[in-house]
Amino acid sequence: MADNRRLQRYADLLKRRVGEIIEFKISDPQKGMITLTGARVSPDLRIASLNYTVFGDEVQRKKSAEVLKKAVPLIKKELKPYITSRFLPDLRFFYDDSLDYANHIDQLLKKINDDSGNNEAASANPD
Repeated sequence: MADNRRLQRYADLLKRRVGEIIEFKISDPQKGMITLTGARVSPDLRIASLNYTVFGDEVQRKKSAEVLKKAVPLIKKELKPYITSRFLPDLRFFYDDSLDYANHIDQLLKKINDDSGNNEAASANPD
């Protein structure tokens, strides 16, 4: 059983190395701009969950997800020299929608701010 600091260091190592592999070793033109945003490892070190974002629209997200799914064997092969444990973890990729949610909230706040500014201007200058 691994302690929390060890798990976090292992997850950070995986995130850094997998990010480098995605950037430099995967040459699929459908890949897009993928950024790893987080990593977690199960306590038994057998499963690694990697969160990512993609620059682009929903179509690009789907293309990038397919590329990542197909590239898991290549990523594991490239990752092997950097991992000192007995086995490589099973890599699972999850789209991180927190940035999309933050942008949505920001747009809503701007709209509210714009609407309140228009209402104040209209009430200040009654015809």
